[in-house]
Amino acid sequence: MRVHADLRLKDVPGQLVRALEPISTSEGNIVGVVHHHDAVIGGRITVNVTFEVKSQKQLERILADWKERDVDVARLSSMFETFEFEYLIVGDIPPAELRELTDGIESMEDLDAVDIRYSVSPATGEKAAMIFGKVKQKSAMGRVEDFLRQRSMQAGFLLISGLGD
Repeated sequence: MRVHADLRLKDVPGQLVRALEPISTSEGNIVGVVHHHDAVIGGRITVNVTFEVKSQKQLERILADWKERDVDVARLSSMFETFEFEYLIVGDIPPAELRELTDGIESMEDLDAVDIRYSVSPATGEKAAMIFGKVKQKSAMGRVEDFLRQRSMQAGFLLISGLGD
């Protein structure tokens, strides 16, 4: 996850290093630092730091270290890398099954988004559902696939994965 933080540091020598050290000791990767040393407000200066961490737990450890070091976090935002999935289900898909699919996927941990598009051919009565989504952890991709495979096997649907690859 990439994190952007606006830190307010005491305007004394060594504070920038003290603020950046927890990122390094928590195995984070510093991407950029902008030090606004000309703007002192209330005896503190603002430093914008962008860094990457692998987990929420690492970020929480950094935040705890900053609190101990009297680093004021004025703003914090993060962006998660997402992993996309795409499946096509073909078969006699009743509306209740669409609800079960939606609820099942929505209940999964690390889900970022899901979109299900349903189509019926008036001429043949054939039904299909396109399922697009994003998860925040690569390991969640397997859980989505396992769930869809199990539902498809139970209902006798054809499941096709990875159409966009």
